[in-house]
Amino acid sequence: MLRLYLCFAVLVILLLAEGFAYGQSTSIRGIVRDAQDGETLPGASVILVGSGLGAATDDEGRYIIPNVKPGTYIIRAGYLGYAPVTDTLIVAGGDIVEKDFDLHYTTLEGEEIMVTAQARGQMEAINRQLAAKSHVNIVSSDRIEELPDANAAESVARIPGVTVQREGGEGNKVVVRGLSPKYNAVSVNGVRLAATDSSDRSTDLSMVSQYMLRGIEVTKAGTPNQDADVLGGTVNFRLKRAEPGFHAGVLAQGMYNGLRQSYKDYKLVVDVSNRFFGDRLGVLGLLDLEDRNRSSHELNASYDNPNAQLDSVNALRTIGVGLFDVTRQNARLNSLLVVDFNLPEGNVSYSFLRSTINSDLVTFSEAYLLATSARSYNSGWGQRKIGVSTHILEYSQTLFSKFHIDASASISESTQDSDTFVARFRDERAFTQLALGVNASRVQDFLTDDIAPVYADGYSIDRGANNETEMAFDLDIGYDFRVFKYLSGTVKAGGKYRTKARDYDKGVEYGRLNYLYQPAMDSLLVAIPRLGEYGYPGVRRLPYTAFLGEDYKASEFLNGDFALGPFADLDLLEDVSNFLSEHFSYATYWEFIAHTFHQTNSNLFDYSGEETYIASYLMADVDVGSKLNLVAGVRWERNSTAYDGWQGWLNVIPSYTFAGFEQVVHKRQNAFLLPALFLRYRPLSWLELRFARTRTLARPNYADLLPLYSINGANRGVDYRNPYLEPALSKNIDLSVSVIQNHIGFFSAGYFQKSITDLVFPSGRRYIVDAEPYGLPEEVEKGFIRNYTANNPNEVLLRGLEFDYQTRFWFLPGFLSGLVFNANYTVTTSEVQYPRTIIEFVIDFGPPLRVASVNRDTLYVDRLIDQPDQIMNFAVGYDYRGFSARFSMLYRSDIFRKSNFWPELRESSDGFRRWDLSLKQSLPVRGLDIYLNVSNMTASEDINRFLDQTQAIGLRQNYGRTIDLGLRYVY
Repeated sequence: MLRLYLCFAVLVILLLAEGFAYGQSTSIRGIVRDAQDGETLPGASVILVGSGLGAATDDEGRYIIPNVKPGTYIIRAGYLGYAPVTDTLIVAGGDIVEKDFDLHYTTLEGEEIMVTAQARGQMEAINRQLAAKSHVNIVSSDRIEELPDANAAESVARIPGVTVQREGGEGNKVVVRGLSPKYNAVSVNGVRLAATDSSDRSTDLSMVSQYMLRGIEVTKAGTPNQDADVLGGTVNFRLKRAEPGFHAGVLAQGMYNGLRQSYKDYKLVVDVSNRFFGDRLGVLGLLDLEDRNRSSHELNASYDNPNAQLDSVNALRTIGVGLFDVTRQNARLNSLLVVDFNLPEGNVSYSFLRSTINSDLVTFSEAYLLATSARSYNSGWGQRKIGVSTHILEYSQTLFSKFHIDASASISESTQDSDTFVARFRDERAFTQLALGVNASRVQDFLTDDIAPVYADGYSIDRGANNETEMAFDLDIGYDFRVFKYLSGTVKAGGKYRTKARDYDKGVEYGRLNYLYQPAMDSLLVAIPRLGEYGYPGVRRLPYTAFLGEDYKASEFLNGDFALGPFADLDLLEDVSNFLSEHFSYATYWEFIAHTFHQTNSNLFDYSGEETYIASYLMADVDVGSKLNLVAGVRWERNSTAYDGWQGWLNVIPSYTFAGFEQVVHKRQNAFLLPALFLRYRPLSWLELRFARTRTLARPNYADLLPLYSINGANRGVDYRNPYLEPALSKNIDLSVSVIQNHIGFFSAGYFQKSITDLVFPSGRRYIVDAEPYGLPEEVEKGFIRNYTANNPNEVLLRGLEFDYQTRFWFLPGFLSGLVFNANYTVTTSEVQYPRTIIEFVIDFGPPLRVASVNRDTLYVDRLIDQPDQIMNFAVGYDYRGFSARFSMLYRSDIFRKSNFWPELRESSDGFRRWDLSLKQSLPVRGLDIYLNVSNMTASEDINRFLDQTQAIGLRQNYGRTIDLGLRYVY
């Protein structure tokens, strides 16, 4: 393999030498525009016919063709949906030749019509995709702005092979080709955003406002100049820049939430931009404010499998049901500042993006413990704040028409703070008869209606805070060469240096209200007179009725299938917690503590760490004539990590003391050499073939690789993280065939395959025969690791087919020419051999008689977690004069959600289908539009089921539908 890379390097040097020796040459540059409205056309192709030279236009519609020898050429500009333009051009040595093109939209019999917004967005996306070197899908700026989705994540969900995960019905995490969010990356202008999750490397896509963007790119197979530490794909958001002239816009939107039947939500977007000094300096600012209700109704059910037998699907028995009415109010603030300055043959820009989401949650729930016939009424609230800020400084320059320099420096920071409070009230005899094992939907049929026996049990508080800071420096240098007449291209080399600092802090508190320490209870009754009305000195319990309030408004919970309530007064609960925390949180003896700061759980899972990432690459982008393009190269990546964690033995009273633990630091380093090959062949003007062979990787979750263990001396059970985990490595193949024709539109059929080694999975309990390989003390030998996580020694095979069809009906008569159609369909299969450790007892009859435990490592086969078998999207759009409409559907089949040692306790989701409608009408005032968006028209639910014979329900979530109505003014 090393010889291959050396040969490649020698070939590159020879190409450079030949290019220098090729003699005097010049460049042709210009702009490709729409002849009617002057709008630039990104992704247009400009070629010198018969020379093998050509280029694609950039985001501003500009192109440059280097290494052109003096002579007379036929130059042609083309753009799908427009009639090509051919001209004769005389090139003399020396000065750069300027040549602009004005293309006309394809019409019937010379009829002049205006290009509609949705058609323009579709054509831009197709042309940019065809011009890309990597395997990429694109959402254009026109598609984003004209009929926008609720957020950027929803726009990404319409791309082939992509689904999104939702919270409160809003997309926030992306799954690419069946690979979970932690295996995908999110970037802005090519700069990786800091992870927002507390345990893995995923980023919340809903942090990015769609109004900030001029395009979205989902790269599924990246060239060597792109980060390779991603298995599924990279979602790259391209930020807006100021266009020539003064521009301003205001959007005001009201929103209706169908679940809460509320009209109080709003959205306000203001943006201003201008260019100065002959359009050399551009300044753009944007502010996006939103306050939106994302409430949900949820049902959770839990099961056991009594008398379970190995190697069979056992019957499940319902042991618990929970009903949750969650009010989730998200206040979102997005701000953007972009300043750029055009240099001679270059540009320098600064971008600042800041996004925050403040979520206020109020949760009222009931939990039924069927084995003990108990019921719990729970009232609580929570706050979560997520913030992402990114500074990007970019510089690009072309020297002597052949050398290209691209450099960037960036800082990306993320924070997440959460605070959750839950109070519990318990009824020990809530059922008229034993309901153990009844169907979750019938649990309430066996409940009593009496709340008199319900008493205050206690409360808990969970806090968490994680921070991540990434600093990155990129440098790319390219040289355009031409060897002989039909061989030309670019040689590129570069590197990246990136540092990451991350920390996580957890806090756990709880308070007892049942049989509370007597002086604390007596003081509480005096401090809060309302409670004193229900208690007396010496009482050890308080009735539920003492706490009841009017915060909860009864609703048709889960479409009227269940009833909830009554629930406690949240302000009163806060007063109780604050009083006990202030006066009874410390004592010499733990029995006298009413409000406990759990010392072990508040410290054990805290960690901090640093990572240093260094990468370099060398690649050649070669055009062989006008039909064949080859990109070949290699990328080297090295990542060094240093994470700390706690190790030790649990104290007898772990809530009272954290003694017995010490903090240690574990350092690791790994390096990979990742070759890549891309071929693009266009044998006919309407046919394109693509092939890519790449290698990528994924690094373990932060929480998985900590040097952490906690030993329970009573049973020698160990909570364990695995600091010896290795990155997963994937060998990827991508093939696609595309047909491009003005009447047909764009049709693409693609095949992808990933062979992944060393994916990280839990294997269940593991018997400790020898403690040394785990880094554990020998005293835990013959004990158990409760849930052992390791690299899977079995290869994971992921395969799929992606079909994409986009067209516009410009050839239909009259108003029908405004129809636009988009559809894609993805089929994905995977085979994962999940590790499954069975602990067996081996008897040696001796003498002496001995019994030993051994690990029998087995496996079971299933799909990747989060992978759907099928994904289907379609949208029918229509534009006529000032009216625009889009009717769309998103569908995904069932998804494998959770693995488990027992086959019947594994979970998958039901298929999900969602219908959306968007309408827009221009008003008589120039630049003023009114629009309407209806999302999730049929109020589809998310449902998870266990994989037993009855398909028992595990989770049911209902978000309702939402309606947005707004005005937008653009100047």
